Amino acid sequence: MHMNSRIVAVLALVCLAAAGCGSPEDDAADAPATPSASSTPASSESAPAETPAEGAACGEGRYADYSPEAVADECYADTILFFHAPWCVECRGFEEAIKAGEVPEGAQILKVDYDSATDLRKKHEVTIQSTFVRVDPDGERVKLWSGYGQDKSVDAILENTK
Repeated sequence: MHMNSRIVAVLALVCLAAAGCGSPEDDAADAPATPSASSTPASSESAPAETPAEGAACGEGRYADYSPEAVADECYADTILFFHAPWCVECRGFEEAIKAGEVPEGAQILKVDYDSATDLRKKHEVTIQSTFVRVDPDGERVKLWSGYGQDKSVDAILENTK
């Protein structure tokens, strides 16, 4: 009986460690310093867009999650909304290209959750994921481009949304 209680105790410790149980201080240390601007649910299939680093230069090119505040950010002359769905192969290809490329200074690409942003889709007449919409600082559409099946690069996004 003594051997069985040892096995149970070891298994319990392994389960606690695997579940990530720790002190509240440990959990606080692992939490991000700033809240995410993401309006999309977390998904193991697709990491959220980057949020700007603390102290990032005004107008430094960025790929970030959509928010009305980000659209209105005066640091960016060019704002492009990327209607992205985590289940969409085309969207994942564009996201990889954006992250691997470089968004130029003064430009931002904001990731919009295609599935949940139905009002924004209607406003900009977006009917398919992998659509990019250049907007003005008030969030009004300037140019729409469906990137579905097109060249996947930051240059293609910027060129086709001029």
